[in-house]
Amino acid sequence: MTTTNPQPGLSYKDIADAIISFLEISLHTILYLRSVYPATTFARRRAHGVPIYQSRHPQVRAYITNVISSLAPEIHIGRLRRMTVVIKGVEDGLPRERMIFDMGYLAELERLRDGRGTEVGLIGAPNADELGLMLRGFLIKLNALDGQLLDNKGETTFAVVIETNDSLEPSTNTNDDGSVPPWIPALAGDTLHPPTSQDPEGTTSAEKHEPLLNVKAVETGVIDIRLMVQECIAKTGVDKLDP
Repeated sequence: MTTTNPQPGLSYKDIADAIISFLEISLHTILYLRSVYPATTFARRRAHGVPIYQSRHPQVRAYITNVISSLAPEIHIGRLRRMTVVIKGVEDGLPRERMIFDMGYLAELERLRDGRGTEVGLIGAPNADELGLMLRGFLIKLNALDGQLLDNKGETTFAVVIETNDSLEPSTNTNDDGSVPPWIPALAGDTLHPPTSQDPEGTTSAEKHEPLLNVKAVETGVIDIRLMVQECIAKTGVDKLDP
């Protein structure tokens, strides 16, 4: 009787790089699907066998590239907890909807980093084909999302908000050359507030928020990513809050 040793899958670095690229693809596609910019300013592309869209406007492309480049180090070290794409009205500045990408990381990541093992294939991790299928399913769900949401009325713009696991500012905000850091504190209205409010008796309770729609989750066992969508009161006009 012979036994076969399980083959290692992708390394942490490989999966991190794939997730970073996926977030860039998703950001472009969200701006197209939610009509933040005219459809004519986007080019149709394909990723993981799924139609996607990429902005052709130089300034928009440069901004998205800078955003992804600035958050990439936080993913590589396992600090990025959440990336939120906030779509809001130009006239009033109020959020219309939030696209929330929550992140989770391999529990042994710190040990891998200490041993410089982030580039070594991991037992139990998906291989390239398996990860591609996971991301394909995510993109299919993202493309279908447009039909599930109410249209945004009026002209809209967007902001990208990131949150770290330790609630400290991103590591890329430390510049030795004196240049302006890429990240600034987020507006309070743009964020999904953490459960830090207190009731009259002084006990901690979760802050109320607009309902969240769970769209899709990819669980690689190394880096997990989940997309939730929140349609805001400024768009729906419905003052319905979840605890």
